[in-house]
Amino acid sequence: MGYQETGGVLRNEVTGTQSIRRSFAIMRMLAGGDHDGEKLVDIAGSLKLSHPTAHRILKALEKEGVVERAGGTSRYRLGAEAAWLGVAPFNRCPITRISSPVLDELAQLTKDSIFLSVPSHNDAVYADRRFGSWPVQARGVHVGARRPLGVSVAGRVMMAYLGEARATEVFQENLERYAEWNCPEALILDGITRAREQGYLVEDSLTGRGRRALAVPVRDIGGRAIGALCVIAPAARLGAERVNRLWPALREASRKVSASLFETRLAG
Repeated sequence: MGYQETGGVLRNEVTGTQSIRRSFAIMRMLAGGDHDGEKLVDIAGSLKLSHPTAHRILKALEKEGVVERAGGTSRYRLGAEAAWLGVAPFNRCPITRISSPVLDELAQLTKDSIFLSVPSHNDAVYADRRFGSWPVQARGVHVGARRPLGVSVAGRVMMAYLGEARATEVFQENLERYAEWNCPEALILDGITRAREQGYLVEDSLTGRGRRALAVPVRDIGGRAIGALCVIAPAARLGAERVNRLWPALREASRKVSASLFETRLAG
C-alpha cells in the first residue's frame, strides 16, 4: 500500500509540474501574440496540446484573471491580472526604466528604430522601443513581441553572452521552434560565434523583409547578458561603414545601462 501511495504522489507531482509548464507555455504564447487574441485551435496546434487539454488550462487561467476573451470573442489573450503580476519583477529589475533615456539618445543619434530586448526563459522579448526621425521605421515590431532566443539578431547576441552551458541548453530546447520560424541552426551558431568575437552582431532580419539589425549585449557585473540594445533599419542604412560608426555608440549606451543597474542594486 505504501508503495502505491508513493507512486501516486509521484504521478501527481509529475502531472502537476507538466500542467504548470503547459500553463506558462500558453501565457508566453499569448504574451507575444496579437492584441486581438489567439484561437484555441492555434494555441493547441502551436504547443502540440490536445484541444481538451488546452481548453482546460485556458479555462483555469481565465478563472484566475490571467487570461481573458478578447472583446467577448472566442480568442484568448492575457488578462489584467498578468499585468499586475508583472509589476513587482519590473520594480526589482528596472532595466526598462534605466534604459529609457539611453533609448531616447540613440533614437536621436541614429534617427532609426531602437529596441531594448530582454531574455525571458527561452525567448527574447522586446521590452521597449523608440522611433527616430527617418521616414522608414520598424513600427511592426511591437513591445511585448516574443521570438525564440536565436531567431532575432538581438536574441543571438544575448545567447552569445548567456554562458556556454545556458546557451547550449537554450539552443537544444528551441530546435523545433527554430524550424517553425524558418531559422537555420547554422545561422544561429555562426551569429553567436561572431557576436563573441566582435562584441556586436549585424545581420538581415529573418522576420522583416528588407530590414537589418545591429545589436550589442547589455551585461551584468559577471558578464552575462541581461538584455540587448538594437538598431533596426532598412538594410541600405546599415552598411559596413555606418555600422563601424554606430556600434561604438551602442556599446557605450550598453555600458551606461549596465553601470546604472549595478549602482541601483548597490543602493537597494
